[in-house]
Amino acid sequence: MSFIPSARRRRPQEFTLPNGKRVIASLPEDVNELREKHGDLCDTQIEIIIHGSPEHHNYLKETRDHHEGRRDHFRRKHGPDFDEWEDMQSQLDLVNSHLDRLSTSTSGLNANFDKFGYGAELRTYDDDEPAPNVDSSNMSTSDTLSVGSGGGQPRLGETIKLFKKPVIKQWFHKGLLWRASDNTEIMAIELFFDLLYVGIIHVNGEHVWAEPTGKELLRFAITFIMSWKIWSDITLILSWFETDDVFTRLEILFEIACLLGFSTNMTYAFYEGEHNTYTMLVSFYVAARFRGIVHFLYTAYLLPMVRGVMVCQAINIIIPAAIWIASIHVEMPSRLGLIWVAIALDMCGQSILTGLFQWGRTTSQPKRFARYLSGLFEFFPAVNIEHRVERTNAFVSLVFGYSVMGPMFQSHGGYTVDVFLGKAILGLCQAFVFNWIYFDVDGSNIDVHAIRRAVYISVLVLTVVASIWHYAHLPFIMGYILASAGLSKLVLVADTPSANPEHLTDHYIERAEPEIANGIRYFYCHGLAIALLFMGVISACHGHRHPSTRRLSKKTRLANRALVCLILFCLPLAKSLNSLNLVSITLALTTWVLLLELFGKSCRNDPFIGEKQGCSVRYKCKCSKKDLENANLDEKPKTASAEVLELGPREKTAVADVQD
Repeated sequence: MSFIPSARRRRPQEFTLPNGKRVIASLPEDVNELREKHGDLCDTQIEIIIHGSPEHHNYLKETRDHHEGRRDHFRRKHGPDFDEWEDMQSQLDLVNSHLDRLSTSTSGLNANFDKFGYGAELRTYDDDEPAPNVDSSNMSTSDTLSVGSGGGQPRLGETIKLFKKPVIKQWFHKGLLWRASDNTEIMAIELFFDLLYVGIIHVNGEHVWAEPTGKELLRFAITFIMSWKIWSDITLILSWFETDDVFTRLEILFEIACLLGFSTNMTYAFYEGEHNTYTMLVSFYVAARFRGIVHFLYTAYLLPMVRGVMVCQAINIIIPAAIWIASIHVEMPSRLGLIWVAIALDMCGQSILTGLFQWGRTTSQPKRFARYLSGLFEFFPAVNIEHRVERTNAFVSLVFGYSVMGPMFQSHGGYTVDVFLGKAILGLCQAFVFNWIYFDVDGSNIDVHAIRRAVYISVLVLTVVASIWHYAHLPFIMGYILASAGLSKLVLVADTPSANPEHLTDHYIERAEPEIANGIRYFYCHGLAIALLFMGVISACHGHRHPSTRRLSKKTRLANRALVCLILFCLPLAKSLNSLNLVSITLALTTWVLLLELFGKSCRNDPFIGEKQGCSVRYKCKCSKKDLENANLDEKPKTASAEVLELGPREKTAVADVQD
């Protein structure tokens, strides 16, 4: 696997002394090479010195003093005219720097472009320093404390306010995306919430195996999507706004508490009888969603520039919330109609808003409605791509890691390796393979990330969804949770000759079954198939870098993955397979996908073991005999010199500039 070099070595610095001598300052390891290179140039005085050495400092000071003396001479000679010219030059340099910043504003995004792809409409703003002409007396104490100090001043601390005016991290404005150049890191409160949510969805999945029926699967799907929406709301708020005040933290805590109350009412939400908990389930869900209404409305009041977006966001919550409340008063199965309509509005409401915004700013016929949308959504909050990707990666890592906890059991004393442990290890290997495919196969070597491509995809398909990448994670996680919960049941099934339940402790003996239920077969295999299929959809959304000498194309590898998913869908029809055979076959299929991906992404001219000892390049061209005779073959060929690059700890290849 190849990596693009993250940084080049320091290039030699060259300047001229007052006496006309050229000075080249370079790294110590390059001094000898430069001296050999410039040793034959007798017509020009050149001195090679080490960068940062005392000679380097002295030469720079000598040159600076010389030019300062020249400036003083011209000031005495020309008087006020020189001062006016110098002021004009400084103002011109300032204006040019501002114009250059407005035209590019991407100096701090090189790492972002390398990882997620280039975005021509991306711009950055600097909020690290106050404007030069701003009076410091008009700044509040908290503002002063948040400003980074200079190199000679001590760095002051930051204060936490009880309530602060909402601050938007990044936004769209007139076709440009403005954001800070610094990367947004995942906060501790986000990891805390993700860990809690992963535990909740795994508990929800494990209850499916108590009754592996279609009704239980329906309950799992509805409650999973509802909890996913609460998680997505918090993710959106944390990505749009700064959350460094106490009030916002308490808002997030309230929504987490609502999610916890929601999870305690999932099991009997569709139970017929007096123990039905559907009303409480919807109450906690609507309470969590109403927290978003309060946040968006007071943000609309405090930030007029995004008032239209915030009001529309509140409406997006109110309409489905009314349907959820109405579903409480409707009996099953008619209730399902209202439930799925409310779920569709909850999941697609944000995409509808984004679609209207994109259509209003990209339509070629600016009619009255389009002009209204452009004014309403002149400023539109944007998602920080680093934060969204890293947050999703952290969540998926927790899902993969927590899935290994399900197959764990406790053995009775006196036994070592048995079939139960073998199935648990196979399940561990399967989780490892899925983690490998998601992060190191599909998530590596990306040219343009799906989020950056989603803006243009959404316009082409009338913005039915804002990002296929985001929505594909829902069935992917849902299917994998279903399969991992089933694996915990398959590990304890004693349907092989060597499986003895007496090897388990009393708690796990009660959970052991003599054979696999049909529902478990279907849920386990279909869950893996759905997870693997939508991992392929996520991979297809990315634009990957494709070496010209790769062994297999991306379409071929995705077709192989789709074929494996089809086999997994049909695998439950083989009733003769016991639990050990079933887990072994699913592991073999997922391992085959991984091996083919690794083989297909490799290059034909790269060995699988070690590095190439050397390479030769052969060029072919057509040349007439007359042109060949007229060529100056007696001229001494010039030897090309290549710049040597330092590789990072994870870099294996680099491309150097070749200089004649």
